[in-house]
Amino acid sequence: MNPALGISRTGMHAFQNAMDTISYDIANVNTTAYKGRQSEFETLLTNATTTPEDLTIEISSGSRNEVSALNMQQGSLTASEGEFQLAIVEGGFFQVTGADGEAYYTRDGNFLVNPNGIVVNAHGEALTIAANAVPTDTPVYLINPEQLIAVGENKFVLADGATAVQDNNATVLQGYLENSNVDLATRFTDMMVVQRAYAMNVKAAQSADEMMSMINQFKQ
Repeated sequence: MNPALGISRTGMHAFQNAMDTISYDIANVNTTAYKGRQSEFETLLTNATTTPEDLTIEISSGSRNEVSALNMQQGSLTASEGEFQLAIVEGGFFQVTGADGEAYYTRDGNFLVNPNGIVVNAHGEALTIAANAVPTDTPVYLINPEQLIAVGENKFVLADGATAVQDNNATVLQGYLENSNVDLATRFTDMMVVQRAYAMNVKAAQSADEMMSMINQFKQ
């Protein structure tokens, strides 16, 4: 493959991944306690090329995009009715237990008491809390965000080797919910930048293809 085409291809793939991340953030702008993602770009390996004049030129193989750690900045708090409408002040996560018996972690404090007297979230997963404890005594767990794996439904599991440590000094507010920390204005600006960059990579690929076509015509 022509190097220019290969570089443009990796660029289009990277910016498509960035657009997917932005779209996911925008779609969750109203999701309780949602944490935005941030894309990071990095260059691929460089290839050393020697010119006829014995000059060595390093040409990048292109770029790639990876989703970095979560943006853990706290979202704004909104007053909400309900005995177990909870919000964590600053860092930490609630722990819930799924139907599979596995522990999940979330910032979403939209809980309620089911008919069996168990505090659960919208998916029926039980909140980790001592029996007869007041809502503000709900345990909060500190976890390195880089050691969390998103599993959907605003929940995370621990990566292999990761640990969750209970924060005995955490503050839990009753009657509040944390909003998403996604800034729509910023993400729409990011979307326009990514769209323009993607279009430029498409244009570069088209130009490279046209040049190769002209070269082939000369050979004929």
